[in-house]
Amino acid sequence: MNRIYTIILLTVFLFPIYTGYGYSAYGKEPVGIDFFTKVRSISNLKENKGDIFFILRQPDLEGDTYRSDLYQLVDGRELRLTSSENVSDYFFLDDTIIFKSIRDEKDKERLKKGERLTIFQKLTKGYQEATEWLRLPYAVKDIRLIDGNRFFFTASYRLAPKEESRTEVLKDIKENGRYRIFDELPFWSNGQGDISGTRTHLYYYDKGKITDLSDSLETVSDIELSPDKKHLAYIRKTYRRKASQDNSLVSLNTGTLEKKEWNLFNKAVYSQIQFADNNEFVVLVNRSLERNKQENPEFYRLNLSSGNIKGIYDGDLYAIGNSIGSDIKSGGRSKITFDKDGFNFVSTVIDQAPLIHINYKGTSISVRSPKNISINDYVPYKDGFLVVAMAEQQGEEVYFLNSKGEISLLSSINTALFENHNVVKPIEIKFRNEDGRELNGYILPPANYKKNEKYPAILNIHGGPKATYGTVFFHEMQYWANQGYAVLYTNPTGSNGRGNAFTDLRGKFGSVDYNDLMAFVDAAIEQVSFIDRGRLGVTGGSYGGYMTNWIIGHTNRFKAAASQRSISSWISFSNTSDIGHTFTESYIGHNLWTNSELLWEQSPLKYADQVNTPTLFLHSDQDYRCWLVEGVQMYYALQYFEVPTRLIIFNNENHELSRSGKPRNRIKRLDEITRWFQKYL
Repeated sequence: MNRIYTIILLTVFLFPIYTGYGYSAYGKEPVGIDFFTKVRSISNLKENKGDIFFILRQPDLEGDTYRSDLYQLVDGRELRLTSSENVSDYFFLDDTIIFKSIRDEKDKERLKKGERLTIFQKLTKGYQEATEWLRLPYAVKDIRLIDGNRFFFTASYRLAPKEESRTEVLKDIKENGRYRIFDELPFWSNGQGDISGTRTHLYYYDKGKITDLSDSLETVSDIELSPDKKHLAYIRKTYRRKASQDNSLVSLNTGTLEKKEWNLFNKAVYSQIQFADNNEFVVLVNRSLERNKQENPEFYRLNLSSGNIKGIYDGDLYAIGNSIGSDIKSGGRSKITFDKDGFNFVSTVIDQAPLIHINYKGTSISVRSPKNISINDYVPYKDGFLVVAMAEQQGEEVYFLNSKGEISLLSSINTALFENHNVVKPIEIKFRNEDGRELNGYILPPANYKKNEKYPAILNIHGGPKATYGTVFFHEMQYWANQGYAVLYTNPTGSNGRGNAFTDLRGKFGSVDYNDLMAFVDAAIEQVSFIDRGRLGVTGGSYGGYMTNWIIGHTNRFKAAASQRSISSWISFSNTSDIGHTFTESYIGHNLWTNSELLWEQSPLKYADQVNTPTLFLHSDQDYRCWLVEGVQMYYALQYFEVPTRLIIFNNENHELSRSGKPRNRIKRLDEITRWFQKYL
């Protein structure tokens, strides 16, 4: 009876505002508000002895959660190997697959009570029923195997007296449900919650014996084993009360457990360790902490025997990682792979995410993948690569990329779904900003629009600001296009993909980026005939929310706005966000005590008395990136000045609501924004 009731409620809820624009002349279904729940995202692509594996994740609307399991690709079809519905990662021990999963209800209850427990299951060749491999009384984060009896792992560590018993720890955890105590900075982290007094330690497991290899105040990340498994490299940071911005690089002899710290640079941030061979690894280094913390890191190669460190690429134009935004992907891995001529990695280039190859001297750079494909994950395979990618306006699929740069489709995980829906193709808009630089953006026209009619338009601004819009599928924008809106999006100054100089927004928030956005809107209206310049809306999240707040205080050209997970004041943000003072000092160039005037000058809240635009604010109560106070302050100001406004707070959600929040809340969010635009546009 409960299930029937839920389905009836959802049916009423999902289709309250459909206007009919999405019905195609070719009989395709419109992209509806719940379309994202039908899409399966692919992550953790791996191969083992020629076999192809990955994780498939899909929203479960009825359960209001996500289901993820391990699959194998066999003859173009995905074969499900697990039924846990909560598998997120896995690794191989010869032909055996090991993955984390807690199945027993008693073990699940122990977790709910605050105990730390990780249970590994194993699937032997043939991949029938999984059985328990190992259980550890730790919240394991990462693991690197030497063999079946010896391995290294990282796990959460709670700063507490060593004599504190398990019973006392659990009692303290239970009591902390009534209050929260902070005595460090940062004290919370978006997606993790309260982190004051917690670290990530490195442990060594040897035939049942576990050794903590970390100092009490140390936190460890990026653990990697050499191919011969004789060396482990990792990154560590040690702090008391206030975390430093820099970190250090450490190598460890896996036989003796002897450590060596590499003091290569003064005040640097290390990341992305990857072994090139048994004795050398590549590491990314940001040495610009005193300059511009947002610069792309440099590529260095360290020889463990000689200690020689060699710079191989400055990282300016080609930074590692895919920052192309989409709300239907799980998120790819940033990694480096090697061949005899050099190394490979996925990079963001203008509005594409290709596979890049650089030789070991750093003198030759080439693109290995074709245009109009955004690579989220990849692994070497045969004479080329397996890639998880989004091709134009399609969902994620597995492809084979050969040595000639040609790509072929291997899977059909989302193809039928997208073929049967009215997916709108973007129109490219080119324009010049005030500096004379040619930029580009895109318009999604209203689905099945008529050439002689005018339609309302929504400017959608990405977060970051060091993020990027591309030509890939974005559900919320496709939904609006199917609702009869034109959707405009571009990459203003500060976005990723055009090098360090373009990304540099220090002290310039709300100036060059604002001018770029306005120039793009002008160009879009001029270059297409279907936009009604009198019915423009604007929205965005995070940095896009900041820009939405800024725009409504500086122009009245937009008739409605929806500000999501925004920043309204650099003064409050810098002292409440999990990245507050570091981000503010990096982008504004000062903190509250060195130049409070500049922080206030670049805060949208200062200009709230100039706002006339009806504005909807959406925020999550556990958003520790842009804390709830940011949305509340701006909402309060608009109410004070009697501007039409509305505030929606999502409980038990964080900064990632639009991408990985509970499915019903994601629908509610999109429905509220759309209703707001329908009301005022």
